Amino acid sequence: MDNFDTVLETLYIVAMRIHSRRLLVGTLVLVPFLMVGCAAASDPQLTDSPVQTAPAPVFASNEEALAAATQAYGAYLAMSDQITGEGGARGERIAPFVTASYLPELLDGFDSFASQNRFSKGASGFDTISLARYADDSRGSASILLYLCADITAIHVYDASGVDQTNSDRPNRIPEQLEFVSDGANSRNLLLKAEDTWGGKNFC
Repeated sequence: MDNFDTVLETLYIVAMRIHSRRLLVGTLVLVPFLMVGCAAASDPQLTDSPVQTAPAPVFASNEEALAAATQAYGAYLAMSDQITGEGGARGERIAPFVTASYLPELLDGFDSFASQNRFSKGASGFDTISLARYADDSRGSASILLYLCADITAIHVYDASGVDQTNSDRPNRIPEQLEFVSDGANSRNLLLKAEDTWGGKNFC
């Protein structure tokens, strides 16, 4: 404010040389204008903050999320049955249906099956499906948890000579808890992340 003080001092010296009434009028008129100019120069410039918008839901409803997970699991089972039907060969074909973290466990299982020189016939099934959780994260990726009954009644296992080696004591209907997450390339494409036997009350 040094410049402002200098201007006021100059105004006072000039005003002393004129009639007192003109001094009063000049002071009342000029000083407010000078003060307005000073205040205007010091006002901060306000800018609008960018508006953060949340990503749209991956699925429009719980029903749509459940339908997508059901379809994804059906595709996964079909490929799994195909691999074991061919003796466990080329287990990496399951990769497009599961997450990178779950893939090694499945590949180990197929390798173990192949080492026994066995193959399967029949198709896996499932029913009694219920949605436990559907959520989207801040990146627009979906996470889905569901329960279902896996049904392997139609699956039989044979040795290399074609003799049925199916264990007669095996449980054919198994309660399972499944977790799916969005594929990084396409959030509506679901990948199986975990497949666990439900440890609570058997609902199958």
